[in-house]
This record gives sequence, structure tokens and C-alpha cells, in this order.
Amino acid sequence: MEGLSVSSQSANQSMVQVNVEAGLQDGGGASQWSTYCKEDLMRGGEELSFEELRAKRYYQQTEKEVEEKMRHLKQQKEELSRELEKSLLLKKSQEISNVDQPAAAPFKILDESGSEEFAGKSGPSSDELPDDVFLRPDEKGLCVRVQFPTKPNQNQQQNRPPDQAGGSYVFGLISGQPSWNKRDLRAEPDLRAEPDLGSQENVSQPKKQLSPIEEISVEAASLPSPGELSGGNSSPLDQNQEQHQDLEKNQDQNQYKEQNQEHNRYKEQNRHKEQNQEQNRHKEQNQEQNRYKEQNRYKEQNQEQNRHKEQNQEDLSRSHAVDPCDPEVRRQLLDIFDITSSPNVHPEQRPLPAVEACSVLDLGGDTFFIRSRLLDRGSVSIFRAAAENQSVFIKVERCSAPWDFYLFTRLKENLPSADRAALISCFLFEDGCVTVYRLPADHQLTVLADCGLDPACVGVKAVRLLELVLQLHRRSLLHAGLRPGILASCGAAASRDWLFPLDWSSSLDLDLQKDVRSVQQVPSAQAYLRLGLLQPADPPHTVDLVGVAETIYFLLTNSEMKPEKLGSSWTVEHDVLTSTWRKFFCSLLNAGGRSSVSVLSELKDELSKIYL
Repeated sequence: MEGLSVSSQSANQSMVQVNVEAGLQDGGGASQWSTYCKEDLMRGGEELSFEELRAKRYYQQTEKEVEEKMRHLKQQKEELSRELEKSLLLKKSQEISNVDQPAAAPFKILDESGSEEFAGKSGPSSDELPDDVFLRPDEKGLCVRVQFPTKPNQNQQQNRPPDQAGGSYVFGLISGQPSWNKRDLRAEPDLRAEPDLGSQENVSQPKKQLSPIEEISVEAASLPSPGELSGGNSSPLDQNQEQHQDLEKNQDQNQYKEQNQEHNRYKEQNRHKEQNQEQNRHKEQNQEQNRYKEQNRYKEQNQEQNRHKEQNQEDLSRSHAVDPCDPEVRRQLLDIFDITSSPNVHPEQRPLPAVEACSVLDLGGDTFFIRSRLLDRGSVSIFRAAAENQSVFIKVERCSAPWDFYLFTRLKENLPSADRAALISCFLFEDGCVTVYRLPADHQLTVLADCGLDPACVGVKAVRLLELVLQLHRRSLLHAGLRPGILASCGAAASRDWLFPLDWSSSLDLDLQKDVRSVQQVPSAQAYLRLGLLQPADPPHTVDLVGVAETIYFLLTNSEMKPEKLGSSWTVEHDVLTSTWRKFFCSLLNAGGRSSVSVLSELKDELSKIYL
């Protein structure tokens, strides 16, 4: 039953394998490969993948090659042993052939029972040593006993029996492996030490008939000795040993070389690592040095800026200490001009007369009736007067320097609308001066504050005011005191009038006063600086932009302007203002570092499109 079950199981496994192979073949054109061997899988003993089977076959083949190599080496060793024994046999035969024998002794064939059969002579002579050939009972081949004589000069050897007078060697001729039987080798050292003298005498004798043993001895004498073989070409065993030694030496050298390479590689890696560390250290040092240099540079720049700032502040403080509007400063500035040579300047060799409202003033032969006072500021007063039924404005100040006359004359230079400008004359007294503004023919002279609250009229006046300030700034003149009460209008019609200031007390000529470089040096701008509306480093022209805003705001609202700061910009109360005017005031109050000429030009163009 067990045999039947095993057979059925094998049949089932075969059927499963056939079905699996048929399924793989019928699966279409695609190739399907299993990662496990089907035979081992069906056998059920163990499951090995193809990689494991390949490794197993590789190791089996390697073991087989090692065993084959060891077997080959063993065979070579046996062959070398046989060659070595053969070489020793030949050497001994050569030594035997060199021994001097008086005559070739007959040899006998013996057996172990002691029977003898002579070949050749019936009995050896006393001078000859017979060579015996005998049979051993345990061997099939013949054995030869070779006798060699002793030296005649040795007394001890002469007293010995004839059968023991010399040594003998027994070796096999026909047996598979030669066997040696040394019976007496006491005479061998003597034979090697002293050659036989009788051999030289036998050379001249005729060649005798040699026995087979002697022929073998002669042939053996012609072969090289083991010493010569060892001195010449080496044996295969020696060569194999040398190859093995060379192989071990090469392996040691390769191992030493690999160790050196690994050591060198390790040293190289350490060197690269140290170089990288050194480079990183240098890089960090350079970065630290650059950072330190950068900090020092920034520090020096800050120190330099602070020095410049301190110097500027000192300059500003020095310049601020000297008021640029001081009468003495203005008198020194006007000394370079010949103002008195002008036909409109009239020196008076008398003190400044007292001028009051509703009074009469005689100047240069003309009589002026003083109607009212427009401005009273201590040393400066402005009056509305009349002369020959014409309106005039008279300014009286306690300064003998004709500063207003100088600046008004500069304003009228190359002015396109000079024919519409007012006529000016100056009377110089000992302690002051009087400036008179007259009207050209068919012109009207009014004060800007009298124009009313009409938005259209205010728009036209705003355009004229922007034109006036543009003309001043283009000539490097700074009024620095624009107010509605000091601005007058001169013209034949309201749409063609020309605005001009009646008071120039706060004005500056930046061409003459070049030390004025910021608004902080302008005396009339200190209130704006305290409010924060202007910054100390702003250009001096910004004070006129604020003056324009205050003047137009007063004309629109009949109230004083109160700037307010919203975020980072300044603005004004604009409950009754349109978007145009809001933009107008925002541009004037937040000019910053922009050029005043560009700001004024933009606003003038926008308002001209609306009101002109």
C-alpha cells in the first residue's frame, strides 16, 4: 500500500507540473517566470529560490574545484617522491660504478632457501667481489646484491672475512617499486673520501665484457646526480612550493597594498576633512572680519553723519544767531549795489516824519492824504492813501535800507506783465524810509482781503497768487510772509490783475544769502516748525507753500487755517471744501522734499483749467 501511495503521489505531482507548464504555455505571448524551482517546490522538502540554488551550485562547484586541485597536488607530490627515489638510486649506482674493481665478478641468482645458480664463472677469485641476483619469496621480481671492495690500506678491513670485506646494496630490478637494503655501508665514506688508485691503471687496459649490472651502472653514471638536479632545474614539487610561496607572497603584498591603500584613503579623507574644516574656519573668520568691517564702516558712516549733522547744526545755529532779516545785514548786502543811483530813489536829509491816519504827508513835492492804516507791526506800518484822485499804498519802516525797493525791482525784471505792475518809489530818510506804490493809468489798486468770498473770484486770485510765488522762486526770492492783508491787486479788470506784496520785511534773496539752506534758518517759519508742519531739514521755499495755503484758506472761509495731521499727512478742515480744494491744500501742506516750482506749476495748471 505504501508503494501505491508513493506512486500516486508522484503521478499527481507530475500532473500538477504538466498542468502548470501547459498553463504557462497557453497564457498568451507573455513570458511568465517563477522565482522558485518547480521540481523542489513539488518535492515538498524545502523551497529555495533561483538565487539560493545558484549560490548552492556555486559553492558546490567551488568545493569540487578545491578538491580537484588538492588531488592534483597529491599526485604531483607522489610523482615527485618517485622521481626523488629514482634519482637517489641513480646516484648510488653512479657511485658504485666509480669504484675500482679488478675484474668483473660473476653473479649468482639466489632464492630464500639458500640454493645458488651460477652464471659465468663457477667461482669468484679472491680479488673479485661477486654480484648476486636472488629471488625473495614475498616478491615476484629479481633482486641484485652489488658488492664493492674496501681500500687495501685499511688494516681493519683486511682482517675481516671475505664476505664482509666490503659493503653491499640490494635493490630490485623488476619489482614495481625499487627497494633498498643496505647491508654494510661502513666503507662508503672511505670510497667518497679517497678515489681508488687502481681505477687509473684499468683505464689503459682493454675494455672488458660488461655484465648487465655493470651496464646499468655505466648508464646510471651518465645521468645527472640529484645534486645536479637540485642545482639546475627544480623539480615540480619545488616549483609547486615556490609557486605556493609566490602566491602567498603576492597575497601578503596585495594585503599590504590594500592596507596601505586603505590607510592612504583614510589619510586622504582626514586631509580633506581637515581642509574643509580649515576652509570653513577661514570662511567664518572672513565672514566675521567682513561683519566687523561692515559694522565699523557703518559706525564710521554714522559718526561721519553725526559730525556733519553737528557741523550743520553749528552752522545753522551760527547762521540762526545772525538774523538774515536784520537791517544791518541787509544794509551790508545792499552796499554792493548802487541803489541810490536809481531815479526812483530819493534821499531826504531829515528824520523820518511821523505818519498817522487822516493826516497829510509831503514827499518829494507831492502831497499824500493818509486815509487809513492797513498794517501796524511796530517798526513797520502800511497805509492806504490818495494823491491826485489816485489810490496809493505807503509803507513806513524804521530801516534806512531800501530792501523792499530792491526786491520789488528784482521781481519786475523781465516780467511779461510788467506793464500791469505797480510803480514804486522810495524816499530815504536818516532813520528810515518810505515806499510808495502808485497805479498805472486806467488801473485799479485793491487789497486781496477785499475780494469777498466768491469761489470764482477766489479761484482767480489763487491762480494769480501761484503765479506770483512761481516768479519769486524762479528768481531765488523767498517772501516768507504771505498774508491776505499785505497782498495787493493791480489791473484794469479782475481777470487781468497782477498781485504783488506790499511788505517784504520777512523776505530773503537766496542768491545773496547763500548760507540759508533750510527752513530752520527762516525766522518766520519757527511757528510751523514748532507745530510739526515743517521739518528743520526742509527746503526754505516750503514756508511760502504754507503761506499760499493760509491765504487761500482765509479767502475761502474768512477764518484762520488750523492744520490737522491724519496719519502721516497734513490736512485742513474741509467740511465746506470741494475735492479740488482738498487736493490743493493737501499738495501744499505735504510737499516734503519736492521742488516748490513743480508743486506750484501743477496746482496753477489745474486751477487755470477750472477758473480761467
